[in-house]
Amino acid sequence: MKYILPLLLLSFVNLQHIFSDSLVFGYAISKVGCGYIRGSKGEICTEDLINKLVGEDNVESDIAKKWIGKEVFDAAGLVSKAFQQADAEMPTGANSAWKRTTWESKGEIATLPKNRVCALYREENGRMKHTGIYLGNGEYIHAKGTSDGVVKEKMPGEWTHWGIPDGSIIIE
Repeated sequence: MKYILPLLLLSFVNLQHIFSDSLVFGYAISKVGCGYIRGSKGEICTEDLINKLVGEDNVESDIAKKWIGKEVFDAAGLVSKAFQQADAEMPTGANSAWKRTTWESKGEIATLPKNRVCALYREENGRMKHTGIYLGNGEYIHAKGTSDGVVKEKMPGEWTHWGIPDGSIIIE
């Protein structure tokens, strides 16, 4: 009898992880095929948005026009929105999210949990430069770039770190 409560609590914690992971997973999967514009967070792409975020005279603006009428994200905008589905708040910007998010757990890519949905990061010169979402099963989703948009790919990718947010951020 004395072991039932700890087992129930452990089961509840596992169910919370499964529920949270499935919300993030479902959102991320639903965004495959959406577009990429740096600085976007799920807005519908318009010429005005392209001009605001990319600039009229930038070569990327011509490429970005293929996303008009679709939702667009940048990498950190996609990750932040996906984890919001599970009530985890993360700032946008890969480096800001890595530094300011309160993490349930995190580590270098060699310690990536194989059975949890995680935020992925690529570090370059001491800064996190890109982010994505590990889905488990050796797959991840990220907003790859203006030409490709949001895509699902196979590991390993160029990831260096992972993290599972616990739902709150440190405000500096």
